[in-house]
Amino acid sequence: MDFDNLLHSGCNLLNNYLIAHPEALEELQSCQTPSRLMLGATTLVIQGEKLARNDDINGAVAKFNKAQQWDNKLKFDSQARAKELANQGKVEHLVDEGNSRLQEKKFKEALAAYTEALKLDPKAEVPADSWNTLCWDGSLQKQAADVLPACEKAIALAPEDGDIRDSRGLARALTGNYQGAIEDFEAYIAQPGDKDSKAQRQRWVKDLRAGKNPFTDAELEKLRNQ
Repeated sequence: MDFDNLLHSGCNLLNNYLIAHPEALEELQSCQTPSRLMLGATTLVIQGEKLARNDDINGAVAKFNKAQQWDNKLKFDSQARAKELANQGKVEHLVDEGNSRLQEKKFKEALAAYTEALKLDPKAEVPADSWNTLCWDGSLQKQAADVLPACEKAIALAPEDGDIRDSRGLARALTGNYQGAIEDFEAYIAQPGDKDSKAQRQRWVKDLRAGKNPFTDAELEKLRNQ
């Protein structure tokens, strides 16, 4: 077998490795076929996207540019794409941070992380359930004023959800908005659900109509333990 055939066989044996490791393919110019370069370009794009999401914009741009050299069908602005993905990475990190802070019951920090994520990307995916948990649990920990914006976010995403209206009702009552709390609790009562929970809300509404705050320390402790 002559040298060219040996080289060709060696490149074929290394084919999958070279495609998965374009830096090796770049060094082995003798293995650079058009089809192999195109497949390696796909790997470079994936590597670049990962770098961009980790906020390494320069590294991502270098990968994207090399990919476009290897595959001229790749038509995009490397800098713009890297910046867009970097922003997405920051948003995902902030949402994850918000979720972690929420589990730790650090409500102000959770709200700040979610809010910052939405500033960077108004379409950031923070589920209504996350906002609702922040609203309810934060209110039970006497941080209703801080988490009230979370209650409104939950309502905006699921305005017909009785449980979410219930959570906002608690926050509203604790911040002195008795009429708003009554409306929310009545929306909860009007929907199908547990009779005991409804009876509890009816008692709250009765107190609120009388100008009395039903959420004493004892009541809040009871709710925390439910």
